[in-house]
Amino acid sequence: MRKKFFHLPTKYAYLYFFIPIALSVIVSTNYDNDIWFLLNQGRYIFVHGFPHVDPFTIHENLSLVVQQWLSATIFYGAFRLFGEIGLSLLMIGVNLLILYFLYKIALVISENRKKLALFFTILVDVLLLMNFIQTRPQIFTYLILLMLMYLLEKYQQTNNTRYLFFLPLLSLLEINLHASMWFMLFLFSAPYVIEIIIDACRNDQQKKSFPLLFSMVLIFLVGLINPYGIEAITYIFTSYGNDSINQLVQEMQVPQITTNMGIIIYLIVLGVYLTYIITKNKTLKLKYICLLLGTTYLALSSYKGFAFFLIGGVLPLVSCLKNNFPVSTELKESKTPDEYKIIGLLSGLVVFLFIATPHQLTNSLKPVVDYLLSHEEKNKVILYTAFSEGGYVEYRGLKTYIDPRAEVFLKQNNHQKDIFQEYYDLQTGKLSPDEWIKDYPFTHFIVNYNDTLYSYLQQEKEKFELLLTTDEYFLFQSKI
Repeated sequence: MRKKFFHLPTKYAYLYFFIPIALSVIVSTNYDNDIWFLLNQGRYIFVHGFPHVDPFTIHENLSLVVQQWLSATIFYGAFRLFGEIGLSLLMIGVNLLILYFLYKIALVISENRKKLALFFTILVDVLLLMNFIQTRPQIFTYLILLMLMYLLEKYQQTNNTRYLFFLPLLSLLEINLHASMWFMLFLFSAPYVIEIIIDACRNDQQKKSFPLLFSMVLIFLVGLINPYGIEAITYIFTSYGNDSINQLVQEMQVPQITTNMGIIIYLIVLGVYLTYIITKNKTLKLKYICLLLGTTYLALSSYKGFAFFLIGGVLPLVSCLKNNFPVSTELKESKTPDEYKIIGLLSGLVVFLFIATPHQLTNSLKPVVDYLLSHEEKNKVILYTAFSEGGYVEYRGLKTYIDPRAEVFLKQNNHQKDIFQEYYDLQTGKLSPDEWIKDYPFTHFIVNYNDTLYSYLQQEKEKFELLLTTDEYFLFQSKI
């Protein structure tokens, strides 16, 4: 009898999977601040098509690559059809697929040690849920990388080229969903390619590596199929490594041992290496060593990179521990009525948890923007907001100085001006507000206590009038 595609690992596996599934329901309401510019971009693409010049800010003629255009349209489509619940259901659905492929990969690596595979599946998914499963394009990248690893594992295991047919499709999806992470496909493929080629040379069967090498060429060529061509492919090289962005954007900073997240990262990385040393597994495959080392570098380079360590560094640990667990040989048994009752109860609890959890996409800027829109005409407002606040303001139809799309404001991307560096210098005191403001005829400013401009605007009462104060924000109007 043919084995069903979705097959639970043990008799009571659903009891364990209830943990990450329930957690994903709770986390699905964690709408990241980036959702505002994603919804805004998705809406624009639905109405106007692909923008090549930025239409959302006060700056003119900024070249634009919407490197996550497909993610933005998917998020906007879900939101347009079902509101906040649509966003939550989308995140839950993607995480269920992540959970499934985590388990399938762990099962292959552990050589059918189902209990071991189950444990690592839940461990990795829970860690991803706690920190990285958010309304951002990265969730699609995690899923695509897991699918890539699964296909390469199955190809190496079976030498069946049908598993390679799907690799170009993954490339097509990734370049349009999250172009800046497209090169991750090659970073995660490289360890497999190297090991397969070495094995083929040792066995004098070099021809077996040709289909894989050909698929790598197709992955690259398919990457050109996107609305922005080569610019999307090279986007990572013009967007990452900027010192100002790394200083200001927390997720791009090097993990600090003084933060809770930093402690977690260093402890997990240390735990993985200690486990490998203690088990003294001398048969760990080259591909897993490469994945471990490569993703360790990513994890210690930025908070954002830790997610890739969970996928490519923690999962291979299953290979080290597999000899301590028996191979699962039990046959699938029919479920008893009591088991169906348990499944029904847990499913009901998940549904209840979803209904009871408030799905509300809110922003503390709303009263300020409401006031501004009710007192001014949109096309006459020239607005300043800080980096984090710009996305919501733009979603409401106002153009602003800067928003969370940090790389858009780098000169090497927009081909006009290094606006992000200017903003960074303003916030760090390297650029005086008097000198900076001469270049911009702002009519209004939205600031909070942490913004360098707050003190300046307060002191210059002859030039600026305070219109509105909320718990977090201040709305000033220029008198000039």
